[in-house]
Amino acid sequence: MVAFNFQPEFAPMIIAGTKRSTLRPNGKRRAPFVDEELQLYTGMRTKDCTLLMRVPCAETRDAQIHWDHIAIGGIRIDGVERLTNFARIDGFASFGSMRAWFDRQYGLPVLDLTQIRWVSERAVFRAAEADFAAVGA
Repeated sequence: MVAFNFQPEFAPMIIAGTKRSTLRPNGKRRAPFVDEELQLYTGMRTKDCTLLMRVPCAETRDAQIHWDHIAIGGIRIDGVERLTNFARIDGFASFGSMRAWFDRQYGLPVLDLTQIRWVSERAVFRAAEADFAAVGA
């Protein structure tokens, strides 16, 4: 089991199944194994800690975010449509909003990330959407 904490604005998208991946900096913790259970939370280490979803890991890949492209598993992703599709899987409306978020958090380029993906339909637990409908709106 690997637990991940998400900012509250991502909770509704995780529960709805529109956010199906997370990009995390590599560091002390290892990446999850395929089929290992992911526990997705918001508010970890606070009194408002809430489990959003328990779901098996579907895939992990090395990732980088640059100003004009993304590299996943060593493959360059560019072009507005492809970058927008990638950003939406990670819970952003556009590549521009995703790029700005990562620039604020880490500074661009971010070269040492892991993309962790899951398939929401395989969740063994999912919080009720109604509980998070107003979060991040």
